[in-house]
This record gives sequence, structure tokens and C-alpha cells, in this order.
Amino acid sequence: MNLPQLYYFLKLAELQHYTKAAKELYISQPSLSDSIASLEQELGISLFQKKGRNVKLTKYGQEFYVHVSQALNELERGIASMKRHSGQIGGVIDVGCIPTLVGDFLPTAIQNYMKKGAQTKFNIFHGMSIEVAHGVAAGKFDLGFCSMVDDEPDLVFVPIMAQELVLIVNDTHPLADRQEVRLSDLKDYKLTTYRDSIPIGKVVRGLLNEHGVEATFSYDDEISIGGVISENQLAAIVARTPFLKQFDNLVLIKLTDVPADTRLIYMTYSKKNFISSAVEAFADFIVAHEMNLP
Repeated sequence: MNLPQLYYFLKLAELQHYTKAAKELYISQPSLSDSIASLEQELGISLFQKKGRNVKLTKYGQEFYVHVSQALNELERGIASMKRHSGQIGGVIDVGCIPTLVGDFLPTAIQNYMKKGAQTKFNIFHGMSIEVAHGVAAGKFDLGFCSMVDDEPDLVFVPIMAQELVLIVNDTHPLADRQEVRLSDLKDYKLTTYRDSIPIGKVVRGLLNEHGVEATFSYDDEISIGGVISENQLAAIVARTPFLKQFDNLVLIKLTDVPADTRLIYMTYSKKNFISSAVEAFADFIVAHEMNLP
């Protein structure tokens, strides 16, 4: 048994597919198969069983996975500690992120991190919160930045920042001269917002229900909502994000009875998946230096 075999086992356990695992490990599929077969022979047990075109861990494989993950995590932490002493942290991190953070928060955080002497490569993928969370749970992303997503018991969500919820109208709307409003002031106006099947839409719907305010729940993002509001006599509740800046005729109005921490953004990772020293170091940096909560 050798260290590469353990890394091969870990990757195959996470992806449950020989071809995909071999591709990510930069080895041939036969080499991966031979390595796993040799490991199973040495241990005297079967670690994987076929499931259609995929494989899955046996009950012994699941037990072995826990031990291997813990051992390699501890090894990675030791390596990271030595590299911190030398001022260098390398590795590759795959990050899933909602689009509203791709243009400001995430690049700034990465730039600040790299100034600390890290030599890490970042692969950034963007999607809606549900996509990001599912990607982290499946091992596609090492870290995610998104809203809280339900029914993901293996994910840990760490709050890192809040996005203010505001009312937007165009500059010809009757409310355009207001600097602030209360939700109860909106009962007589046509109001729209995010779809209530996505996390932020659920949050807004809860707020409006509390205040007896009706709205249509139709959109996925600030670009879609901003475009509609810029051309129509509607009002909308949205998160204050850089996407709204592209519409010159929008007016942003403060909602005085909406708490500042209503819309939280989280960093998420999986308790189940392997976490490399590079991922751990970057996550620690985010918590220590980039959190911005009310």
C-alpha cells in the first residue's frame, strides 16, 4: 500500500466512476483499476461494487473511506503548516459561486489571499444557489458561496456577508422621490420579486407574508428584475448587487423595516468530502479576513 493508492481510492469514492476519476487523476483507467485491485487484494476485502456503469462503496469501503479521509486530511494539514512557515501555499481550488459575487466579493477575496504569498490556482464556476450547493455536495466544487439551501445535511454553511434588500423603481414611478419606505407602504403598488422556488425568493415571500403585502414571484436574478422595472411602472424587492448598476434609470429605496441580515450569503463545504490543505487555508482566510456581517 502506498500514498498514491490512497488518493486514488479517495477520488474514486467521491466520483464513483472509473473513467471520470482517472481523468481527474491524470492516469489511465487501467492504471486506476489495477491500483484499486491491488489495494483490495492487500486489504483482503472489496472496497467497491458495480452499480450500472458506475461503482459505489461497499460497507467496508465506506468505513475505510472515513479513515483514509481523516488520515489524508491530517497529512495535508501538516504539509500546509510547513508551507505556511515557508510562506507558500499551493494547490488548486474549485469554487462554485452565485453570479452576484463573481464581479466583486470573490475576486477581491482571492486577490487579498494571493497577497499573503499563496500560490494557489482557482477555478471559478457560477450558478444559482441550489446548483452551487448541489455541486459542493457532489464533490464538483471544493467550496461554494451561495444562499442557505435546505435538504443538504452533509453541507456546512458559514455566514460571511449580508446583501441589503431594497425596493427598486424606475425614475418615473410615483415612489421614485422616496429615500425610504416600509413594507406596509407597498400594499397599493404592483410589486414583483424573485421566484419563490429559489432561496432568496423564499426569504422575500416570508417577509411579504408577515406584512400582508402581495407580489408576483417571477424572476431568478437582479438582471431580469432590473430590466423589467426599468421599462415598467412596477416596483420590486431585490438584493443590492452590482448587477443593478447597468440600469441608469433605476432608483434604489431603503426598506426601513427589513433587518440588515435578512439576506445572508454563506461559504459552504461538505463534511463528507475530502478537504485539501489549500481549501482549508483559503476557507480559514475568508473567515478571518473577508467576513462582513451586520
